[in-house]
Amino acid sequence: MTTTKLIELCNRQLSENSIIDLPENVFSSLTLEQAESIVAHFQGNVFLRLPLKERLFFDWLKIKDEPVWNDLWNDESVEPPYIVSVIFLPMLLDEVRGFPICDLLTEDNYYFTNDHFISDEADVLIEAVKERFLAQQTLTVSQLLVLEISMSPIDIWRFAYHHKIELHHAKNAVQLLTDEKLLIHLKSSEDLADFVEFS
Repeated sequence: MTTTKLIELCNRQLSENSIIDLPENVFSSLTLEQAESIVAHFQGNVFLRLPLKERLFFDWLKIKDEPVWNDLWNDESVEPPYIVSVIFLPMLLDEVRGFPICDLLTEDNYYFTNDHFISDEADVLIEAVKERFLAQQTLTVSQLLVLEISMSPIDIWRFAYHHKIELHHAKNAVQLLTDEKLLIHLKSSEDLADFVEFS
């Protein structure tokens, strides 16, 4: 589908339902360029229903960490949940990541970027972990987390979900890295604001 046709579809959906809700076959064929064109066209002024892969992730989150789910989605003025600004559309194309959990107000955030590594030892660790990964050697949970963070920003819930790791093991990996002064854990959304990019 061309970008022009995609924008026509979005406009049609907005006129009928006030939100963009792309069919799964359309979403799965979107390119990053098309997603960015849609964002530019609507300039972040419209809302989008999360695609199925995201809804499945957040359904898992509701079971595994309901307080975090409530922090994100328990707003009676928004029904149904899983409606976000269209500015997130390009991020939703990532198979591992997606809608970032980085703006929690009542729960601690666990969102990390490469800039959260805080020592020369962290640089050495990152290189060692990459070498182990390329050599197809087993990685610990903390090593796997280091690898994921070094590649692209990620939150701990997405990390646990993607790698099928128990959430407490993922959080323990964060604690281990912070105890070793390799990683800084910024828990408030205000502290994280400068580290979050939406495109």
